[in-house]
Amino acid sequence: MLEYLRIRNFGIFEDAEVELRPGLSVFTGETGAGKSMIVDAVLSCLGRRTPKDLLRTGEERAIIELLARHPPRDEDDEGDDAISSVLEDGDDLALQRDILPDRSYMRVNGKVVSLGMAQEIGSRLVDIHGQQEHHSLMKPQYYLPILDSLDRQHVAPRRSRFTELYRQRQNMLSDIKELGQGGSQRQREIDLLLYQVQEIDDSKIREGEEAELRSEYQVLSSQKRLIELAQTAYGLLYASHRGKQSVYEQVNEALSVLKKSAAIDPAASAAYEALEQVSFTCEAAVDALREYQERLSHEPERIAQVTERLDLILKLKMKYGESEAAILKYAKDAGESLHKLMHREDILLKLNEDLASVEGQMAEVGSELSALRQKLAELMSRQVTSSLGELGMSGGRFEARVVTEADDAGVLVGKSRIKAYSDGFDKVSFLFSANLGETLSSVNKVASGGELSRLMLAIKSHLEDNDPVPTLIFDEIDVGIGGDAGQAVAEKLWKLGRRHQVLCVTHLASIASLADHHYVVEKTERDGRTVAAVRPLSQEGRVIEIARMLSGSSLSISSDHARELLRAAFEKKASSL
Repeated sequence: MLEYLRIRNFGIFEDAEVELRPGLSVFTGETGAGKSMIVDAVLSCLGRRTPKDLLRTGEERAIIELLARHPPRDEDDEGDDAISSVLEDGDDLALQRDILPDRSYMRVNGKVVSLGMAQEIGSRLVDIHGQQEHHSLMKPQYYLPILDSLDRQHVAPRRSRFTELYRQRQNMLSDIKELGQGGSQRQREIDLLLYQVQEIDDSKIREGEEAELRSEYQVLSSQKRLIELAQTAYGLLYASHRGKQSVYEQVNEALSVLKKSAAIDPAASAAYEALEQVSFTCEAAVDALREYQERLSHEPERIAQVTERLDLILKLKMKYGESEAAILKYAKDAGESLHKLMHREDILLKLNEDLASVEGQMAEVGSELSALRQKLAELMSRQVTSSLGELGMSGGRFEARVVTEADDAGVLVGKSRIKAYSDGFDKVSFLFSANLGETLSSVNKVASGGELSRLMLAIKSHLEDNDPVPTLIFDEIDVGIGGDAGQAVAEKLWKLGRRHQVLCVTHLASIASLADHHYVVEKTERDGRTVAAVRPLSQEGRVIEIARMLSGSSLSISSDHARELLRAAFEKKASSL
């Protein structure tokens, strides 16, 4: 649900803000006051392309901010993963559109996102019905989800199962195609894989080996210097060096002195014993140095071995991957591919058996889906056509048509092969005729903006709790209607508002009187410029505005009529609760 909208330097809006509430909210005002520009602002904040001329003259930047409550996660929506980086369940959504003379950009919860990402998010927040270019009925890809939403309980699990089977089938077809290559090409691939697997196996490469070898190479390449250092340390510690006593000789001489002291005074024994431990430590260090020198002097040829091994690893990395792990994985994958190719016939036989099983399940589940959708389409056609009559389109007809397409490479259903999609065998088309006697044609080709809005209102009225989109916006749905039809439109909008947030731009007093919340859009002049503002109306303010809508003025007779409409609307709502 939308909670707050702020518009700055957009069209004739300098700085306007609206707190939005649940139920049916209407926006009214004089022609040209900027009512539809509010819809444009919402569209812009949902990632729709915005004309540059809507940037207020003389301003450097327009900013539109929209605060919305996070929509519930649709378990069937595969696009959720794509937007998980900016959405977290339970959080409010803060959407912002910045419009500059030469560019614009979107933010969601403070993160810059693409317009496509914003549109994906917006499609789960708002369904807008107004100008044709933005209308969901102009986009055939929405028809199947609309139809399926009429009975999610039964459709969703079957569609989910079909999608799983469809993916399995696609993987199997890919494997079969790969194994179906010509004999000579297959043999060349076998030969290549055999060579590659053998080369990697023979190398006996292991993870972490390169790092160990490089560390060893560093030591080996400094061997001469290490030998010199070891010899110096050995001389200082054990052998006389440059005419000076070694540490070991000095310690032993001191021990001899302390031994004599201890014979005279036992208190010197502690010093003697401590120094004796130093003597033992010196001996251990001397032994370790001897071993270290011997190892260095006996491994001069090792550097050549290490260099050769490092060169081999580099060669393998250039051919098979950037690390030992990648090389080993390549060998594993190549081994699996080799197994498939060398056991092609057996594997193909098994794959075709599995494919037949999967396609059999797809035929069963898909047929159930098609039957469900056919019933839903028939029900939807009857209900929507009936509602069109109530909405002032007595000659209007609507038909939801479910069709399948034959495909030689499709799934065998009965005696025919049917083209499969990820969500079933079906394509849905919405057909419409506005007037009696006219041929049904595609909705997106024959319906006007006002007709589309009323058609969608008729459709939405039958979705009830199954419609996941929380906010519906109708822009001038009342074009060309009045009287009983206008009243019917008003009542359907209000009923829709009991389950959704509904925002409606209208000129009809009958719709305004049934609204739960009423906002007026007004133009004023300030500093020689036109400025639009939006303000919520009190009960008396509603009387005045509805009177203006009825007669173009607030004459007492119109005011009386307005009060009567509001009273009747109150009684209508109370009786429906």
